[in-house]
Parts: sequence; C-alpha cells; structure tokens
Amino acid sequence: MNRSAATLLAALLPVSAFAGDFVDTRISFVFADDNLLAGPGETTPNSPTAGFGAGNQNNQFYDNFNTKFSGFETLSNVALYKQSPSFFEGFTADAALTVLLLEQPSGGITLKDNSSYVRLMYRPPGWGEKENISFTGFPVSADRFRLGFAYRISWGGSSIFTSRAQNDGVPGARLQVTRDRFYAFVGMKTGQLLNDFILEKERVYGVMAGGGVDLTDTLKFEANGGYFQKGIIPGLANQGIVAPVTAAGGSSQLVFHYGVPVSGSLDFRLYKNDPDMYVKFFTPELYPGGLAMTVSVEGSVLAQSLENPDVFAQTKAQLAGAIALQANVKYNFLKVNLLGLYRTLSFIQFDVPGLPPYKDFPQGTELTPEMFIALGASYHFPRLHLTPGVIFGVQSPATFKSPNTVLGGNTPPAALTGSRTVVVRDVNLLSILPTSFSAIPIISAKANAKLDLSDYFSLIGELYYTRDPNRTTFRDSVAGIAEPSFEKEHALGFNVIVQARF
Repeated sequence: MNRSAATLLAALLPVSAFAGDFVDTRISFVFADDNLLAGPGETTPNSPTAGFGAGNQNNQFYDNFNTKFSGFETLSNVALYKQSPSFFEGFTADAALTVLLLEQPSGGITLKDNSSYVRLMYRPPGWGEKENISFTGFPVSADRFRLGFAYRISWGGSSIFTSRAQNDGVPGARLQVTRDRFYAFVGMKTGQLLNDFILEKERVYGVMAGGGVDLTDTLKFEANGGYFQKGIIPGLANQGIVAPVTAAGGSSQLVFHYGVPVSGSLDFRLYKNDPDMYVKFFTPELYPGGLAMTVSVEGSVLAQSLENPDVFAQTKAQLAGAIALQANVKYNFLKVNLLGLYRTLSFIQFDVPGLPPYKDFPQGTELTPEMFIALGASYHFPRLHLTPGVIFGVQSPATFKSPNTVLGGNTPPAALTGSRTVVVRDVNLLSILPTSFSAIPIISAKANAKLDLSDYFSLIGELYYTRDPNRTTFRDSVAGIAEPSFEKEHALGFNVIVQARF
C-alpha cells in the first residue's frame, strides 16, 4: 500500500475522541420576553413581544458575576489538547489550540481564539505531583491571563490596551511557581496601537505579577497587579502634543472556605482535554450534606493618566476602585448566596479609557459609584431533580453630573439647558435624565426553577420583576426638539430555557 492510500484509509477510519475535545459546549433553546408590560418601540433597548431567543437585556444586574457570557448563548469552546513528557527528566510539555465557536442569531458562526497556549513545566526533585515551575505562552490572545478575581471586576485583559489594540491581537506570556501552599507569577503582554502623532502603529507593553498563599487550611490570601502602556491621547496628538497614557493598579482577595475548595472564575481557566477539568465544568452541583461555605472579599485600586479638561495640554491621574463581596453557604440541600459590588465610574470606563475617551472628569463633576447587593436562596429536591430558588437585589447605578452641560447648541431652549445627571449602567451604556432629576435605586426580584432531565440536559424557568425609574429615551417635544424623557419604569419578564451542556 502506498503512502497516499494509507493516508486516505486513515482519514476514513473512525477515530476515537475525548469529551474534552469540545469543552463547555452549551446549546440553549430560549423562549422569552424581557418585558411583558411594554410593547415594541416603548422602551430602549426595544422590547418586542415574546418569542424565541434572548440576550443581555433578559438578565438582571446581579446575574453572570463570574462569566462574560449571558447564559443564553449556543456556543462551544473547541480545545485540541496534547500533553507529553519531555526527553529531559523533570520536564513536561503541553499545548492547546482553543477556539470559541459562537452562534449568532442570524445563523452565522463566529470563531475566535480563546487563549490558545503552549506550556512547559518543570518539577524539581522532591517537589509534589502538583508542584512545578511553568512557562505559558499565549501566541494570539492572552485575554484569560487577567488581574483581579471575580470576572465582573477583573482587569488587565486584552482590552486593557483599549479596544483599538484587540483587532491586532494581544499575545503574552507568564512564568509561574506553584507549590503546595503558595504560588507566584510574573508575566507580560504586548499590543499594537496607532500613534496618532506619527500615524503609525507602535508596540505597547504591559507587565503583571502576583501570587497567593494559604494562610491556614481555611484561609487564603491573593494579590496581583500590573502596569500598562495605552498609547497617546489622540485629541492632543492632533494638535502636535504627545501625551502618553499609562495605567497601573493592584488587586487583592481574602477567601475563607470550609468544606469546599477555592476556585476562581471559569473564564480564567485554561481549556484543555483533561478529565479533571471536564468534571469541574459540567457535573451537576453536588450536595454532599453538612455545612460548606466560601466567603471572599476582593478589592482593586487602579489609576491612569488622562487629559486634564481644566488645564490645556496637561494630564492627570484618574483613580478607580472596586470592591466585591461573595458568600456562598450550603447546608444539606439548602444554598444561600450573598453578592455585593462597589465600582467607581472611572473603574467601569477604565478600558475605554475615561468618559469621554481619554479625558478626566472636569472639576465640579458630581460622581456616584455603582453599588448593589443581592441575596438569593435555593433548595434542591434530589428525588425530583428539581431546584427552585429566589433572588432579590437593590442597585444604585453609577452616575455623573457635569457642572455646565448644554445639550441644545448655541441658543438652546430652556428644556435643554442646565446640568443633567447621566446614568452609566455599564461601559458606554448611558441614560441621560431630564433636567433636575437624579438617579433612583433600582430593585429587582427573580424566581427560578431548574429541572434536571439528565446529567447534561435541563429545563430552566425564570420569572423576574424590575423597577428601574432611570429608563429614558429621546422624544421630540412640541417644538420638534429631541429631549430626554422617562420610559416605563416597571418590567416583568420571563425566560424559559431548554439547555444541553456537554
């Protein structure tokens, strides 16, 4: 048999595969309505009537705290993984080509690198089985190599160099020492940004370092930080002034755990063809009985240099901060969750950077941070494979109010003069309130139930209510001028999800 025939025969023969070849595959069939109390054209974003499909507007502010996905997507993380011992004693090498496969509502499929990596590990003589010195290289995207701990307030991903750098890729590398009770790492990322002064792309750099230690069997402390270049300020460069933008900061976390191991955000983990990782991701939640808990407190303090709007051609440091509290307590089949968040507006806009981009807030601006607290509980009925739950939360959204805001041009009508409060719900997601109005806290409550039909097949129902008095849109006045006006503040929605995970 010649070589060509052998190759063809090999291609036609069945090939055994491991479940981990497609890691975190989720197929979601959704029937939903984000607001039964509003029809098309009555809210922003638009709320069509009930139908198939759902998006981020079907989630509440306390949802998806530790993941970047909404939970309604149909997606898969394809991971082609290989591990082998080295020819040199003590060394092990592994690599993974990981690709995010995300289906779009149109039926199209988006493929994106999901932090593919190569890794070389060395275990010195006398070290334990899980202890090593490792070098990990991310050839395309090092977005999973981040700082912070909870995904919602993590930083240092690919967007740290601003969104303009992500299109050219943000590769990186990490060197880490892992021992039984502590770990430490140093790393680096690079990106490319257009230099608006010379109109050519230039390389920008970021350095990262951190570590963690088990203080006791139940108490763990972790800290990390980094320094990043973010190019120059475009507005000043267009005037012939070169003003670099740099960012730095640190994060730390204290975790108390009893009866359960400590784990980070799923979005930080390296996808690979590994049975242990497969079990962590997709087995149903376990209820071993007795008391188990995890309580974590995390804080971050950041700063970056932005244009000073009060002094021409000067920059100033804009501070940003965030604090998160997470508590999960499980007693037999009862589970209680507490979630709290504090984020300054500058932290929300940190990767843009600033609001407006590359500028600090002018003197006299009134700023309020985002704050929310949410309490939830669920109970698992093992014989019925049913887990009902409830959650309630209150949020005070981030806002800013500039000292002198005029939205109506050189000769505005009275309705468009004066300072206004702007609600910032997330990055560049703004709601402008009418004159003399301030933001009012948002309340939300949700009841849900999950019925496990098999190990990897579930039926999920959610019914939620939200009162958000800060919803606004622009409508034409009698004079034909678009002005901010309030929308319906009450929303009653539901999600029915048939979901398979494998």
